[in-house]
Amino acid sequence: MGRKFVVVREDGSEVVLEEVVAPDEQHLHDRFRRSPGLLPIEDMDLDGPLLVIGQEVGLASGRIDLVGLARSGDLLLVEFKTGPQNPDFRHVLAQLVDYGSDLWGQSLDEFDNTVVRRYLTSQYCTDRLMRDARSLAHARHAIWPDMQESEIDQFQIRLGEVLTTGDFHFVAVAQRFTQSMANTVRYLNQSMKRGKFYLVEMIRYQSTPVETDGQVLSAYAGQMIARPESQKSDPAARTDESQFLDTIADANYRQALQRFFDACRVSGLTFSWGIRGASIRIATQDRAEPLSIAWIFPSDGNNWSGLSDLTLGYDSGSLATRPSVKDQIERYAEAALSLRPAATRAKAKPMVAATFSPSSVVGQQDELIALITNTVASINDRGNLA
Repeated sequence: MGRKFVVVREDGSEVVLEEVVAPDEQHLHDRFRRSPGLLPIEDMDLDGPLLVIGQEVGLASGRIDLVGLARSGDLLLVEFKTGPQNPDFRHVLAQLVDYGSDLWGQSLDEFDNTVVRRYLTSQYCTDRLMRDARSLAHARHAIWPDMQESEIDQFQIRLGEVLTTGDFHFVAVAQRFTQSMANTVRYLNQSMKRGKFYLVEMIRYQSTPVETDGQVLSAYAGQMIARPESQKSDPAARTDESQFLDTIADANYRQALQRFFDACRVSGLTFSWGIRGASIRIATQDRAEPLSIAWIFPSDGNNWSGLSDLTLGYDSGSLATRPSVKDQIERYAEAALSLRPAATRAKAKPMVAATFSPSSVVGQQDELIALITNTVASINDRGNLA
């Protein structure tokens, strides 16, 4: 072991806490259940706080230690171990995959009934915020009461995609992992098309009775040990830029979009591709998950929030949680809406955004590129880009 940290009291005195071995797996398990914030989900590029919606839930393959949801709708399956032995570690990985296979293919209603509702009425659900929750919708509102309607739509879409494709976050938690175990997880993340694997060390610290007048102080920390090197979309369930552009018959529109996409990438924006289209996102210092400031979808309108074609702007609920870029993004959306007659206001109520038809994108591609790149530049200049 050997890891230590110092607690400084208000009077300036110090207490040294040293890493100690947890008595058993249940000890770590119970501590994490009481303090789910110990799991460093920001290191998974996810937004918290974590919503715990399952503990010791019986599935066909066994009882899973913990099931959690990130605000994005990504699903975390968590299993604990305490020993450094490879057989135990391999068993944990096998259990996680088995649990994923049990949930794979479930509908949102099935997941709500077989996991969430059973947990909410069980002895394990002790969070006072979820005292009256009886469904996923209730639990979601209890933990994220500020979630706007459009964000809820995104949450449900993402959770539905995860259950359909099996793109789970598999998390093994222990007090110590070996380098060999970390290498195994790196291999899985490189070779598997679905799912992402993480190793998190749950470290227990304790003081000596001598230092604290007979009282023992304890502390806990969660530390990411292994994670995917990059977050890759599942090619079996999602489109990508090349596939999307291949569906566009109009060569002028296709070339204009390619120019726009290239300019976004050069500016440091990222693309999150889904089944039918993508959101174009900017990193901010406020939250781990980037903010969507543009969307591209097919022209039929059968997409998230009824969007179609190229849309520039923001979702008001999402922007409210990113105050560092609020002024710049609001001006950006106003400028996009002022590009008339090409701009058409997005119909979804939480959206402040302008949609541009294929012909408008072709005709005003220079203006659209300048608008989004200048906005990113202004955010960089003020030091607000994370």
